[in-house]
Amino acid sequence: MKSAQSPLDKVLGKLDDLDEVNLGILVQRLANERKLLETVFDIIRDGILVLDDEGNICYANVQGRQLIGLKKLQSGQVSLQRASPEIYKAIGLNKEPQGLKAEVIVREMEISYPEVRFIRVYAVPIEEAFVKKLDSQQGGIAIILTDITEDKVSLDERIESEKISSIMDLAAEVAHELGNPLNSINIHLQVLKRKLGNQEPNFLKSKKSLDTCINEVERLDGIISHFLKAIRPQEPNFKKINLLSIIEETVRLKKEELSAKKIKISMEAGVREPFINGDSEQLKQVFFNIIGNSIDAINEESEIRILSGLEENFVYIKVIDHGAGISKEDLSKVFEPYSTTKKTGHGIGMMIVHRIMRDHGGDIGIDSKTGSGTIVTLRFPRSTVWKKLLDVSK
Repeated sequence: MKSAQSPLDKVLGKLDDLDEVNLGILVQRLANERKLLETVFDIIRDGILVLDDEGNICYANVQGRQLIGLKKLQSGQVSLQRASPEIYKAIGLNKEPQGLKAEVIVREMEISYPEVRFIRVYAVPIEEAFVKKLDSQQGGIAIILTDITEDKVSLDERIESEKISSIMDLAAEVAHELGNPLNSINIHLQVLKRKLGNQEPNFLKSKKSLDTCINEVERLDGIISHFLKAIRPQEPNFKKINLLSIIEETVRLKKEELSAKKIKISMEAGVREPFINGDSEQLKQVFFNIIGNSIDAINEESEIRILSGLEENFVYIKVIDHGAGISKEDLSKVFEPYSTTKKTGHGIGMMIVHRIMRDHGGDIGIDSKTGSGTIVTLRFPRSTVWKKLLDVSK
């Protein structure tokens, strides 16, 4: 069965049969269609960049050129590395991600040229099927740039919207109601432990079981306390803290879950003492959510890698797993409220993480591929001096 040909393929297949007049008409029609498509792309509010397999910008619409400060005549003559090294580095073209070749990359980042702005970068390889039609061995990358400066400035107001506030209130009420019976159970276990006394023949065995129950109740109570602190928006209490210490404390909270699935956590410190100014309780919640997501995504007897290092003015932490990964469709919605792929999830964990990172002047990036795993990169400023947001009212 022959594959269906596009109208353009049919026309191009008959080029040898066209006379000079009809050939001229065809060229004019193609030129008009290209002009129409370029006009459509130019009125789109998002920036569009198309890179070839060597990283050169072979197409950029008006908004794309404006966001990276590129002149129209430079399209097709300059590499992304030269035009916007910040974006080039953010999407990992300078090096392959650790142990994972991402299928799609989503980043929220700040650029400083030609002016300070916040943008969302969505980069995806051009489909191989399309590339083969062009008789090319390798494909390029399509990059969509969305200016989110105004959204970034007004994020506080949007977070306090009625929809998100209602779910926060509901979550707080549920967590509070869970705390009451836990306290009651803990009190009765303590009373039962005292009443057993040393007269019980199997006292040591009973005491061990009671101690286990008491410890589990206290662990659950601690988780609820962390959750309540996270969902109630409050100003961070900034102090000089060591990020590795925060991660170690969080891993201890997850000890039971890790042991149950026989998951190993390895920490690779690229910097001995990654100190930042931050709120230790809020950052525990950040790592609690991210490590928890990795635990849910991977199989038993797997490994979670946590890397730390320095990058220009930032300290970064990478949490790497080789689990189920996140699909293209779900990755673009990962920070939205109610967005979850878990059967028992509520879709507010990563929203809370996003809010805390923003309040700390940092950012979060996710590289993922279905079936291969996920890399979550957290970047924290090394100083308390953060760049002011661009005044979008001007």
